[in-house]
Amino acid sequence: MVQEKVLYAFRGWLAFVAFMDLGVTFRSFFENKCILGTHSNLMADEHFIHEESTLPRVLGMFALLKAICLIHCSIFIHYKPIVSIGALSIIIFITMYLSEAMVYRSTTMNYFIIFPTVLNSLTLGGLVIIAQKINKPMECIEENVELLMTKYKYRKKKI
Repeated sequence: MVQEKVLYAFRGWLAFVAFMDLGVTFRSFFENKCILGTHSNLMADEHFIHEESTLPRVLGMFALLKAICLIHCSIFIHYKPIVSIGALSIIIFITMYLSEAMVYRSTTMNYFIIFPTVLNSLTLGGLVIIAQKINKPMECIEENVELLMTKYKYRKKKI
């Protein structure tokens, strides 16, 4: 019973992180500036800054894909392959943000890089713990089977 409550709470956490990624998606498509590439754009031509919006769109599409993965992960969290897809999308996200800040130096280590990285690191830790719990056999009855069993029990009592 405690495991189910933790699982439901973590599903909500995954939905929250996915909602934040949807916010990044919408912000990337409606604003022409991007949190990545701001350091290099300061040195770029003024015309290039206003006309080039490829990087925000790429970041927006990646954030959308990550949000879809995390939504599916929150719904189907009891399937290990879905949990691994969610974890891999988070690993790619963390790698992209940290490499842009530290290796390519296209941005500085600011709030827009540190906060999502810490948030997704916590989420990744939770997914690793959940993936370890999935290996253990849990008493889990599928929803359809449970509905059929209750329907059958109800009819049996009524007759």
